[in-house]
Amino acid sequence: MKGFKSNLRNNNLLRVAMLSLVLSGGIAGYQQQAHAQTIISEDVDFNIPSQNLSASLAEFGIQSGVQVSAHGDVVRNLKGNAVKGKMSPQDALNQIISGLGLYFETQADGSILISSVDVSVGDEALDPIMVSEAAEFDDHAGAADRGDSKYITPTDLARRTPSDSKDLFAGEASISVGGAQTSTQKVYIRGVEEHNLAVTIDGARQNNKNFHHTGNNLLDPSLLKAVRVDPTVAPADAGPGALAGGITYETIDVGDVLDEGENVGGFTTVSFETNGDIFTNSNAAYGRIDGFEILGFVKGAKGDDYDDGSGDTQLASGTELYSFLGKVAYEAENGHRFEVSGEKVKDHENRPYRANITNLTNRNTNEQRAYNLDRSNYVFNYSLEGASGLFDPKATLGYGIANVDVPDPFGSEGSTTSLSGKIENDFNFDSENKITAGVDFYKDENEYDDPTSDAMTEKANNVGIYAQARIRPLEDLNVSVGFRGDRQTFEGHDGTDFTNDGLSGNASLAYDVHETTTLKAGYSNVFGGISIAEGYIYNSAWDYNAAEVKPTRSENFSVGFETNIDGFTFDTSIFRSDFKNARDASYNGGPATNVDFRTDGYEIGFGYNWISGFARVSYSDTEIRVDGEFTDTDASQYLGSPVGRIIAIEAEQSIGQTGVAIGGTIDAALANSEIGGSSQTESLDGYTVFNLYTEYKLEDYEFLTLRFEANNITDREYADRTTYGSEFTNVEPKNEPGRSFMVYAKAEF
Repeated sequence: MKGFKSNLRNNNLLRVAMLSLVLSGGIAGYQQQAHAQTIISEDVDFNIPSQNLSASLAEFGIQSGVQVSAHGDVVRNLKGNAVKGKMSPQDALNQIISGLGLYFETQADGSILISSVDVSVGDEALDPIMVSEAAEFDDHAGAADRGDSKYITPTDLARRTPSDSKDLFAGEASISVGGAQTSTQKVYIRGVEEHNLAVTIDGARQNNKNFHHTGNNLLDPSLLKAVRVDPTVAPADAGPGALAGGITYETIDVGDVLDEGENVGGFTTVSFETNGDIFTNSNAAYGRIDGFEILGFVKGAKGDDYDDGSGDTQLASGTELYSFLGKVAYEAENGHRFEVSGEKVKDHENRPYRANITNLTNRNTNEQRAYNLDRSNYVFNYSLEGASGLFDPKATLGYGIANVDVPDPFGSEGSTTSLSGKIENDFNFDSENKITAGVDFYKDENEYDDPTSDAMTEKANNVGIYAQARIRPLEDLNVSVGFRGDRQTFEGHDGTDFTNDGLSGNASLAYDVHETTTLKAGYSNVFGGISIAEGYIYNSAWDYNAAEVKPTRSENFSVGFETNIDGFTFDTSIFRSDFKNARDASYNGGPATNVDFRTDGYEIGFGYNWISGFARVSYSDTEIRVDGEFTDTDASQYLGSPVGRIIAIEAEQSIGQTGVAIGGTIDAALANSEIGGSSQTESLDGYTVFNLYTEYKLEDYEFLTLRFEANNITDREYADRTTYGSEFTNVEPKNEPGRSFMVYAKAEF
């Protein structure tokens, strides 16, 4: 029966993919048959005031009789210039968008497309809006290995104003965040836990594997300017350990917050959330002169325990979060840029005895204790800005440290560190053909200490060499092929060491079957070495030599397509990741306990962008099996999670010339019975959560932004699908906050 269900599931996946291809072909064919719009060349008497750009373009369309379209993310939050007098539509449009860094292109049917890419000079025009915004922080945006990448752009961050990782990835069904609070949150990409990904902050490797009852990366999204997620298949230059993809976090720079011609600035934000009486304040100041830049940011959040959707106060769920970021940079006139940054996040609030759950019903441990969590990241970066030839170097040296200190009852302390670096060069043969080659290294350590035993430390050192070729062999074909060679030395806390060598390879392609539709596919086979185990399960009796600790290897593939037609987007992917010898150490089970596990599934996305707004819907269906059987969040806590079927919806609409935008998200999880493992597990019920916001930019006070949010409007009682322990009958999971209202204000100067 199980085999029949598996075959039925695979057949349904195939039918979905085939139906999607037919639909996309039908839409493309319909577009080719559309009647051409008459091109208006004579002068028109224009009278359009300076106002919100979306309103200006709408008025331009009315007065000129020319259809104008644009990706909403490009024109949103911009102000158009006034235009008055008799002139051609082209001259009027040039005047409206002058100085905004935008371009327009007249289509074959006479309509006009607004873009942030100048296609007339040969810039990348494949989905130009999204590529151009991503290119601001991703040198390889538009390459074949970015076919499945999920970008959280500066526009997304400004719209979402995220306070934690769950807010950060809102609207992305294939990215799940378990844990109701920042200090316990873990990110899952297509069901795979983030420790199986290459995770970097400003290029520095993250090694935060302290305690399974706390989160991995204590991260404040307020510090970020952009995020890129490479699910399933990652390129060789993503770094070592990209077993099922990678996550790249980039923090803000002075150039991201100062407009052209400005040299000094800053901002302050304040917010208040009713559920938990959470007050948050952040302040930043920055400036630049003669090539030098300096930026400082500090944020604090303080609040009481919150109530879940049933009105029950969640034990030890208060907020005490502090964030700091400092950057100093110098960019010479010839483009050589040097940057040093330091970033720190800390949470010292009391948490339940097991921080990521409320209680174990069969042990009566309804108590709390201090969890002092601190994470720091220090990075040096060098680059040659504006380089476009064969010499385009980059260098990174980073040091990260994460501490989990639990003073009571044992005085336990865990500390993970990572010293990492890389030197690479982009050989740019032309704008569409380049090779990235380099060397990288990391030195990871994880130490656990308490008064009952001597300190125990695991260490892993790795040196790698890599190359990734991104080429366009045919006009309609993008190809990316890469290889890595790694040597890792691992040392257990009993002094036993292991040295392993491994080769990794990846290949991706993007083929334009039509001007609107691109097929995409990727494959990788990745050497991951031996992962460091969680410090809080170290056992002084472990015998590493007898355990035969083995390196992990993964095999991944993803295939799908995407269609972009006049603001409509449709994309779908089928994916799978197979892990061999994934390390699953436990206190009593020993330092090895190697297991095989697999995640697979599919995702579908649909969206429409118009000048004054957008709407996006994404659906993801993911399964995980450990050693061939369905599993639970305990057995797979450093592997993945039984995510199941997730729906995410995000939308926004600007209201004419008022400066008001209204939007919201829907987060839904369908019931999931594909859970195994312990006899104490049960199927998970579905849930649907609605969140709304309105944002107002005052016309006469452009420096001020006001925002009002209503979250979990229906007061749903639920724990996020990937929250630890949700499926156990003896666990009271950490529920998400119930209905809450938030007011927010930001002043820029």
